[in-house]
Amino acid sequence: MKIKFVDLAAQNLEIAERVATELESIHSATSYVGGHQVESFEREFAEFLNVKRVVAVANGTDALRIALLALGVGPGDEVITVPMTFIATAASIVQTGARPRFVDIDPATGNMCVRALRSFLESLPRHERRAVRAIVPVHLYGLPAPIVELKEIAAEFNLKLVEDACQAHGARVRTPGGMAMAGTLADAGCFSFYPGKNLGAWGDGGAVATNDEEVAHRVSSLSNHGRLSHYAHEICGYNSRLDSIQAAVLRAKLEKLAEWNERRRVVASAYRELLAPLDAQPILEPEGVESCYHLFVIRNTRRDAIRNALLQNEIECGIHYPVPLHLQPALAYLGYRAGDFPASEALADTTLSLPMHPHVDGQEILRTVEIVAGALAPASESLAGQRRNASPAGSTASSNA
Repeated sequence: MKIKFVDLAAQNLEIAERVATELESIHSATSYVGGHQVESFEREFAEFLNVKRVVAVANGTDALRIALLALGVGPGDEVITVPMTFIATAASIVQTGARPRFVDIDPATGNMCVRALRSFLESLPRHERRAVRAIVPVHLYGLPAPIVELKEIAAEFNLKLVEDACQAHGARVRTPGGMAMAGTLADAGCFSFYPGKNLGAWGDGGAVATNDEEVAHRVSSLSNHGRLSHYAHEICGYNSRLDSIQAAVLRAKLEKLAEWNERRRVVASAYRELLAPLDAQPILEPEGVESCYHLFVIRNTRRDAIRNALLQNEIECGIHYPVPLHLQPALAYLGYRAGDFPASEALADTTLSLPMHPHVDGQEILRTVEIVAGALAPASESLAGQRRNASPAGSTASSNA
């Protein structure tokens, strides 16, 4: 029984009729970039998030880069983020001309550690602190970072805050005003619509969400050649536009997103229950946040043995991410070394992502956990044998081992 890590074909079956109708409309109108479909998606996604504005762009990396530029980040500035994320988070900072600075993660969640952030900021000499312009926390694996606390720190140190919500479509955070969507609590929230995401297109796509109309205007201008009108340009912007076909697919999937996220949560709950007796710790979901489970991640020092066992049994899995950003060759110029961020390095060495999508069934969950348990069993049995052999022959300790 082959078990897929992500099943996009099953998703497409659920939206096939709606997408076919929309594609026929697009082809009839020959409107392939911008237009009705994109405007409708921006409005509908803003309503889903309960945010004032959404501006669609070409991909998630552009969303991050353009949001930072719209907030005034540029050459000479520094932006704080975490090393345990996809490289796009740091690359978007580099592309503005700014310099990434890293703080470590909370080992239980994989997200930015509030204490580490405060300690870093307070340790900076005044002249270095002035260079820091923004903070970019990542909602890793679909689990919201402690955004309420991070927002307080950003305000205290007069820093811009940009949420990397590229894996967090529909994740929620408890705030003093009630539950709010990830990606809506900072100066800007950035989303990716890469096909494998909870809300994925049939190609690339991205969006910036914000409650600040001026930020929305700057993002819109920067992403569309700095346009004021068709041939009037206030700045030299970028060509980062969502096409109509991707918008049509996203509109159809958006109608299913809440239902699909709830199915993911059911799958995650089943995994947690079955994995509880095993030494395969899932990422913690703290009280007050609701993950959308873009990924279901376990940790174990024998990660590679588990991964090999799963693959040998035709169960797809992944590692997100095996090399933290401070150790990536592309960012070697920053001067970080192994050991600088121990929590991120430990997670990178032990993390394994199990099959997770809305269409995983109970038998697939049971089979996956069975293989995980089998991969861990030899080590457990060997350890038990060592304990028995170390006990005096015939002793009570030996019989109770």
